[in-house]
Amino acid sequence: MGIIGKKFRKAADKLALMEALDKLKKDLQKLGPIPNGKEVYDYGVKFFNIIASFQDSNAVDVELFKDSTEEAGILAKHIYNAGRDEYGWVRAQRGETVTLHNLYLGNIAGLWTKTAAFWKEQPEKDVQEIIQGQLSSFIRSHREPMIDLINKVLDNNKKPDNFIVKKMYQKKMKENNR
Repeated sequence: MGIIGKKFRKAADKLALMEALDKLKKDLQKLGPIPNGKEVYDYGVKFFNIIASFQDSNAVDVELFKDSTEEAGILAKHIYNAGRDEYGWVRAQRGETVTLHNLYLGNIAGLWTKTAAFWKEQPEKDVQEIIQGQLSSFIRSHREPMIDLINKVLDNNKKPDNFIVKKMYQKKMKENNR
């Protein structure tokens, strides 16, 4: 592939990533406010599924966003921190749906790390407050900042708008769906 082909490929990659980021932002916004009580566990599963789904199909390439590399880098860290990790919060394998049984919480205030399913069933009010607070705080520290960072990245970088780029993007999407 020549230099021009590489430039078009890079532009098609940027267009695909910008569309994926826009979808990520909309999905995070659709979640709405974080609920109180045991509903936070199901909300958490939805939140982590959004992140894991994005992470399975995309990587934030900061080099594609010359006008906001710092914001793109911070966004990539948020996605990494809220994404899949065999020792982290989301222990689902790539492509696997996040559930209450592979979302891990705890390791706080003397409480062991257990699944969200385990914690959701605990009757002690004090334990529920600690774990629900942990989950709510984590989501709050990632969701809104991610939405803001996505807005900055998308607003500060021009979307490739070229017939050839769009055709290459469509071809790439067809190849990815095979």
